[in-house]
Amino acid sequence: MRNTRLFVYGSLRRDAPGSRHELLGDPAECLGRGRVRGRLLNLGAYPGLVHAVTREDWVLGELYELGDRRALAGLDGYEDYDPHRPERSLFVRREANVVLDSGEIMTAWVYCYAGPMGRGRRIASGDYLDAAAERP
Repeated sequence: MRNTRLFVYGSLRRDAPGSRHELLGDPAECLGRGRVRGRLLNLGAYPGLVHAVTREDWVLGELYELGDRRALAGLDGYEDYDPHRPERSLFVRREANVVLDSGEIMTAWVYCYAGPMGRGRRIASGDYLDAAAERP
């Protein structure tokens, strides 16, 4: 597994309410803010990225270079992803192209929601912080 970049869009973002940013490990280096193709669902306590339906569907977040390859194993547990049994996972880790705010495109891992599709409602802006701000 060569790629140690990770795109985060929910509770792993450093500015998310109740952030679990520390799970990225030390030293995780922020490469910048960016976006990936997809739709974002509000699943209550956390968001979930699913496939894009239109060309305008983007999910906003941050791109990190993880300093420790072992951090991905810990993050897999946090995201309820079992690489040996992805069909039983709530999220699956996939590679995606991240478009940074600078315009640069980089490949990174991203956790995609693999649970029941009728669950949650769409976050139209693609930014989890918008939905988190609405919570009481």
